[in-house]
Amino acid sequence: MLNQPKLIARDWLTVGDGHELYIAQYGNIDGIPLLYLHGGPGAGCSVEELNLFDLSVYQVIMMDQRGAGRSRPRGGLEYNQLSNLLTDIELVREWLGITKWALAGGSFGATLALLYAGLYPNRVTKQVLWGAFVPSPESIQWLYGQQGAARLFPAEHLAFSVAAASGKQLQGLFSCYRDGFENTSTSIRQDFVRRWLNWEVALAYPGCESFDDNTVLSQALASIELYYVANNYFGAFELLSEVVMDIRAETLIIQGELDWVCPSGVVHNFLQDKENHQIKVMEVNGGYHALADVKMANAIMNAIREMAQKIEKGIYIR
Repeated sequence: MLNQPKLIARDWLTVGDGHELYIAQYGNIDGIPLLYLHGGPGAGCSVEELNLFDLSVYQVIMMDQRGAGRSRPRGGLEYNQLSNLLTDIELVREWLGITKWALAGGSFGATLALLYAGLYPNRVTKQVLWGAFVPSPESIQWLYGQQGAARLFPAEHLAFSVAAASGKQLQGLFSCYRDGFENTSTSIRQDFVRRWLNWEVALAYPGCESFDDNTVLSQALASIELYYVANNYFGAFELLSEVVMDIRAETLIIQGELDWVCPSGVVHNFLQDKENHQIKVMEVNGGYHALADVKMANAIMNAIREMAQKIEKGIYIR
C-alpha cells in the first residue's frame, strides 16, 4: 500500500464555459505518462486509487472531470456533456505537452477511455480498463428498470424506487430524483442522494455497508450521474459504436464475473461483431465492480504492471 504518494504538481486548468479542472500529478515526472479516468460520471479521483500504480514507473495524471471532485464549479451541469469531457482530455494532454499517453480507468471512465482512444488513436499507447460501461439503452434499463438488476436485488431496488411514485417508468423515476436533488430541504436532498448511491453500492459490491456520506461531493456525484443517464449519456453509445473500430492502442478490458453494474455479457455482446483485435476482454472469476474487491484490484494492478513493461520495451514515445 502507498503511504505518501509523491505529488509532482496540482493545478486547476481553465477549459472554458466557466469550468476549471483539478489536475494532480503523482509519481515519476520522467516516467510513463498515464491518464487516470474516474467513473461516475461525477465521482472524482481519490488518492487511494494510486495504489493501482507503481509510481516509480508511471507519471499518473489524475483529472477530476467537469463538476466532479475538486473541479469547479462543483456539481456544475451547464456545459457538462460528453463532448466536453472528451475535448477536455485532449486539452489536458496538450497543456502537459505529452505526445502520447497510456490510459487507465473503470466504469464510465473506461467508456471515456474507449471513446477517446477511438477519436484520437495516435495519442494512446496502451490502456487497461475495468468494469467497462456500455452506455446502451439496454444497460440503462438493466441498471434502473424493473427487469434487470432489480430482479437480483429486489429489496435494494425497492428502497431505491420507492422514492418515486412513478418509478415504473424510467423518465418518471429520473424526474422524481431530479426534484429530490433540488429540494429546498436539506434532509430531503440528502435522503434522495443516499437512496441513489445506496443502489449503486448494492450492485458494485453486494453486502458492503450502505453509502451514507452526505457531503457535497456525494450530491455532486449523484446529480451528475442522474443528469447523464437521463440524457442517454449524450449519444455515448452511438459514438462508441462508430469509433471503437478505430482504436489502435492495445486495450485490455477486465470485467468481474459478478459485476452487476456493468455485466461482462454486455461488453462481450457489444464487441462480438466489432473485429478490433487490439481489444481483449478478461473476466475475473468471482470479481465484482468495485475496486474494494481484492480480486479485481489485484487483476488490475497486475495488468497495469505488465502494460508498463510492454511500453518500456520501445513503444513508448513521450
